[in-house]
Formats: sequence, C-alpha cells, structure tokens
Amino acid sequence: MVALRRTLTAMRTATFSDSASEVEGRAYAGRSAAERDAERREKLKAASLEMIGTQGYVATTVERICSQAGVSTRHFYQLYETKEDAFVDVYRDLMAESFQHALAAFGDDNERPMAERVAAAFVAYLGPMFADPRVARLAFVEIMGVSPRVEELRISFRERLIELVEREGRAAVKRGEIERRDFRFAALALVGAANATVYDWMSKPSRPTNSAMESALANLAITLLVAPPRRNQ
Repeated sequence: MVALRRTLTAMRTATFSDSASEVEGRAYAGRSAAERDAERREKLKAASLEMIGTQGYVATTVERICSQAGVSTRHFYQLYETKEDAFVDVYRDLMAESFQHALAAFGDDNERPMAERVAAAFVAYLGPMFADPRVARLAFVEIMGVSPRVEELRISFRERLIELVEREGRAAVKRGEIERRDFRFAALALVGAANATVYDWMSKPSRPTNSAMESALANLAITLLVAPPRRNQ
C-alpha cells in the first residue's frame, strides 16, 4: 500500500508539473511565453539597478529585487540562477552601451582633430554614469569584489576601451597628427583617474555639475592622449 501511494503521488506531481509547463508555454493576453519572459527580465534588470544602485550589492536580496520589480521569485529563478547573474546582466548592458557611445563619438571621420574626437569619446563613455548616480555606483563601486567572474567581466570591458584608444592613437600617429607614446599606459591612467573621480563625485552630497566634471575629464584625456609628451630634462 505504501508503495502504491508513493506511485500515485509521483504521478499526480508529474501531471501538475506538466500542466504548469504547458500553461507557461501558452500565449496569454496576446503575448507569447517568450515575450512575457522578456518583459519580466527587463523589470528585474530595472529593479536590480534601482536596488543595487541605491542600497548596494550586499544589502540587495533576490526577494527585494522581485518585490521592486513586481515579479515572483519563481519567475526570477526561471530567468536567473543567482542574484549575481542578474547583476551581470545589468552591468553588461550598461557597459556595452557606454562603449558603443564612445565608439560612435570617435567615428570614422579622421578630418576632425584627434583632440576633439578623444574628448567627445571619453565624455560619451562616461555620460551614462554622470546622468544616473545609480549607474555610477553600480559600475564603479558595487562591481568591485563581487566574484572572480564579475572581475573578469570588468577587466574585459576595460580592455575593450583600451584597445579602442590604442587603435585610434596609432592611426593618429600614422597620420602625423600626434606623437607616439605608450597609449596603453595613458589609457590605463585615464581609466583609473575616471574611476576615482566618478566615485568621489558620486559619494558627495553636494556634487559639481555634470558639465564641469565632463570638461575636466575631457581635458585630462587630451593631455594624456593627444598633447605632446613631456621630455625628461
């Protein structure tokens, strides 16, 4: 009898699971399951940015993200395995957007002076951070120390930016527009300065204006990447 009851329970559980899967896969209110999942993912990403960008990564839980998003934890775990996965999804989108802004600002127009292109590209890259302190906190503060996987992702985006600077710098040298220098070193110095500057800006209750910060960092980019290098005396 015990064995029979176990068999019947297993059959009912399997039937319920299959029915739930069928419901999840059906169109609902004119939207497919894939469309509903995409909508939930966007809500969870927006909620992750809000919670992590204001409360911090450690203080943010899956339950708080779901409450903010209006999405059940069941649906969260259908889309992400962990909180870190949601964080990575948000960070990857933000950094990809910033890189595309920088790439577009550099453009293919070599007729524009290198100083103008460098300044525009660097300001474009940092634009989303200055426009939204939550993005600045997530990208420059909360990103640190999450996990080796997240650190590897952070370094990969930094390397993409450095490679862009090196490529454009070498091309400008070949055109005779600027002098040769260690573009990797200059780009690393610029990224490090930007990290420290944005962190300081974000943490102050009374912040300098966005335009003042952008102007100062654009001038630094020109100094490091375009202006003639200082010679040792």
